[in-house]
Amino acid sequence: MRKTRRTSRVGETLRGAIVEVFRHDLKDSRLAMVTVTGVDISPDLHFARVFISGLNEDETKKIACDLNAQGGKVRHFLGKRIRLRTTPELDFQYDETGARADRIEQLLSDIKKNDES
Repeated sequence: MRKTRRTSRVGETLRGAIVEVFRHDLKDSRLAMVTVTGVDISPDLHFARVFISGLNEDETKKIACDLNAQGGKVRHFLGKRIRLRTTPELDFQYDETGARADRIEQLLSDIKKNDES
């Protein structure tokens, strides 16, 4: 999605509000281990893609699916916390950035070990 100054500001506001919804409104203990890494929002502010990460990749992907299934509930609580004309539809996605960084770090350390020997 295209980034503008407005969508970036609204995305950061949404990210903070979603974190508050996870902490206070949803009664799911698994959300304590989840980090909201970013929010991409459409230019018309009707759709938001929420990126989450956690310690266990498989568990975090399952949590993202569960959050998508109860999207209406999350959207309801989010609507109470933000001041927008319409509350955007939410799509929760697993953020693979951390896993990719770990993989690159491991490849670089393997190359360094091979060069030393």
